[in-house]
Amino acid sequence: MPRPLLLLAILILGVAPGFRASACEGQEVIFEDKFQDDAGGWSLKDNIEVKDGAFTFKLPPDDMSSNLNVTFTVKDADICTDTVWPDGDQPVLGAGLLFWGEDNRTYFQFGILNNGKFWIARKQDGKWLGTIAANVDSTAIKTLPGATNTLRVKTNGNSATFYINGTKVREVRGQAPKSAWRFGLSGDNFDKQKEAKVVFKSMKVTN
Repeated sequence: MPRPLLLLAILILGVAPGFRASACEGQEVIFEDKFQDDAGGWSLKDNIEVKDGAFTFKLPPDDMSSNLNVTFTVKDADICTDTVWPDGDQPVLGAGLLFWGEDNRTYFQFGILNNGKFWIARKQDGKWLGTIAANVDSTAIKTLPGATNTLRVKTNGNSATFYINGTKVREVRGQAPKSAWRFGLSGDNFDKQKEAKVVFKSMKVTN
């Protein structure tokens, strides 16, 4: 097959290099960060490193850390991020996508665990109000060490739709902030004795 026709066939089939069926679908790119440096507007702390294509949470035993982007806000948005489980033996880890964030104490969280479960929860004034979806099994989650998972949240007014690797797993209605809101990332280490890392490789926000 001539090369131009081969490339066309690849594009039609949706398997072109770098193609991700679960990518954000909005027409305008509001924010994009491949984490090559720490200039993306993240709040840098001792337990966070952003460089060389990775956003890394360095977590002590039995710890959770969150980070809302400081410099970008949205109203309705399509938010995607790629997270990679560490190689080798690993404790139970959680990688999360934050949305409807008002500040670092008030936001919604959508996350996956490397044991094949996901959750959706709400934090208000520093306290967890409750879990909308708690440890729900999903075959869409890749659990093997080194596997990459794409998390996606699409918001429209007071509605939010959740995807894992292109598979829709839940849709909920909630109270979105009245004004523009922030998005972010989170990491959880559920091992009570060992330190762990949760790594993200990219993030994109469209509308």
